[in-house]
Amino acid sequence: MRFAACLVSLLLTSGCGLFLPSHDYYAVGFAEIGDQLHIYAPLCDGERVVGVEAYDNLLAGQEPDYDPALMQFTYWKVQDPTHESVANGWIVLGDSSQFRSTEVVAGSNIELPELLGITLQLDVGGQHAVGDVVSVSEAPRYPAGADPGSVRYVYRPERDGEDMRSPGEIRDDSGCASGYPA
Repeated sequence: MRFAACLVSLLLTSGCGLFLPSHDYYAVGFAEIGDQLHIYAPLCDGERVVGVEAYDNLLAGQEPDYDPALMQFTYWKVQDPTHESVANGWIVLGDSSQFRSTEVVAGSNIELPELLGITLQLDVGGQHAVGDVVSVSEAPRYPAGADPGSVRYVYRPERDGEDMRSPGEIRDDSGCASGYPA
């Protein structure tokens, strides 16, 4: 999965995106509210987030013998959400209090990378994984206390640049996570 996210990142930055039609990769919304980074993962009914891993996509992509199981480039890794909103795709990056299991505490392995790979483990009637790569500095900023459901998120549905969308627009554009390759 990380290899795929690295490949997508390479294609996004190299200008080769025209070889891959839009909607061939899963994309999340990303915004900063106060001092928290929020991820909106569009899901359909029956799809649930069961795990999240955030990692340094650039370093992972440069490692020739990269083994994701070693987690040397992992920023944060958690499993089994305790809040329904998290299971439904509303994730606060680094907030382990909303998960039963924390494999890597946010920032304990590495500092927050600029090019953040995100892998979501999903239950879609079976196990499924999707991922995206976001640039942390491109996240729109909102004051603390802003409603995550009301802000606009940076979102990359087309590979020809980013745009800002509401959660509803992201959900309408994305389709179901299970429809994307793992």
